[in-house]
Amino acid sequence: MRDNKILIVEDCDEIRTLIRKQLETCYKVFESATGAVGWETALREQPDLIITDVEMPQMCGLELCRQLKTDERTSHIPVIMVTAGDTQEQQAKGLESGADIYLTKPFNIQVLRNYISNLLRLREMLRRSYSRKIFLEPLAIEVGSVEQNFIEEVMKVIEARLGKVNFNITGLARDMGMSKAAFYKKFNASTTISPGQLIKSMRLKKAAMLLSQEKGNITTIAWEVGFSERKYFSKEFKKRFGKSPSEYVAGVKNNTHTPVNFEILL
Repeated sequence: MRDNKILIVEDCDEIRTLIRKQLETCYKVFESATGAVGWETALREQPDLIITDVEMPQMCGLELCRQLKTDERTSHIPVIMVTAGDTQEQQAKGLESGADIYLTKPFNIQVLRNYISNLLRLREMLRRSYSRKIFLEPLAIEVGSVEQNFIEEVMKVIEARLGKVNFNITGLARDMGMSKAAFYKKFNASTTISPGQLIKSMRLKKAAMLLSQEKGNITTIAWEVGFSERKYFSKEFKKRFGKSPSEYVAGVKNNTHTPVNFEILL
């Protein structure tokens, strides 16, 4: 758990210090005294969770949360909003801004700990879920949230570049309009796989589909999906699917082909 990063955005030094001391034994904690600084810190550090007050100078917690949840670089970060206001209208505003949890002061620190633990656990479950969907149905991720749209766009860019042998993570980040570092942080926060694994997996799945449809010989198809060496292609294909491309093609021709189980990609 010590690897998880928590950002506390709170203008009251006493409260901010209290929360930090309660969390720093379990998490790597960052602090910001204003919403504006909190936003910059979130972009730089890419925390796993943010705790923010509502009433702050420069940028209030509602504005900060709204900006975090609508920017694809930070939309995946869970937000706990803490405030002294306890009316239903205030709580509604907090949740409407995108906050995952709305906590009123004074609060029990153990309750806060439990919320953090639950949100981080849910975040990990979502990362695994996205990874599973990516591998099993590369272009069938349902569209809805900023994060889902980000993942779908990544896969569309890869799909369009599969035939380019030199296409890599640097090119993918550039096509997504992000720096390599920012793209890596966002992608790794959304899934449990790496961009490189996704590119290779989509290449191999496309190759399996083309082989099943007898769209060309093994060497031609290997080139078509971005592999410059047939030997390397065959090695990776067998590693993924349990059979060589030649064995796969033979099964198709003899009508003994068993559909590839893409579960093994997980």
